[in-house]
Amino acid sequence: MDNASIAHEHVNGSFELHVISTGDGDRVSFVQAAKVVWPWVDYIHIREKHLSWQNRIYWAESLRSVGVQACRIVINGCELPSQSRTYGGVHWGQEAMRDYNMEAVNNIQQQRLGVSVHSMDEARVAEDRGAHYLFYGHVFATGSKPDAEPRGLDALAEVCSGVSIPVIAIGGIQPENICAIRSSGAKGAAVISNVWTADSPEQAAASLRKAIIDSVRWRG
Repeated sequence: MDNASIAHEHVNGSFELHVISTGDGDRVSFVQAAKVVWPWVDYIHIREKHLSWQNRIYWAESLRSVGVQACRIVINGCELPSQSRTYGGVHWGQEAMRDYNMEAVNNIQQQRLGVSVHSMDEARVAEDRGAHYLFYGHVFATGSKPDAEPRGLDALAEVCSGVSIPVIAIGGIQPENICAIRSSGAKGAAVISNVWTADSPEQAAASLRKAIIDSVRWRG
């Protein structure tokens, strides 16, 4: 299947593909890669913990300047864009759970809100407090956490069955394991290095999209 055919079959929402910035602070390279990657993915996350919130907004506007749709941009951090700026949502780590009433924020801001979790307990708390989706991992071995044992497909399946909101698998995701995480109940996959450090980020993203399309056909 060629890239044009893959793009034609890309249906947002059936199984989400998230790509997350590396955190290295290289805005220029990130924006250049995102320009060719974004048609293949559902969401691009700006996850640059060292940057101020205003600088993360600047990165988001840089993505928009090269054609990335605002609805595909997610900003990771403990604040929220003003109501005058509409992006694809915000994503929080566990530290934000201590500082915000998520349900109240959802009602006021109408922003899609994701939360990273690492256990069933964290998943249930995030769901109870109003998260729209969860990142769970790391599922497979990953170079970003070489000394941490992967949680595996059984744990992923347990979390997926234990909450009613979508669970996005993260950690060591490759095209060849898309079917496995989908069979475990995940509603999407999130990647970092698989795309951004590839020789061709566009081809890496297209390969993941093709694997997602193939997994739909395989299931049936």
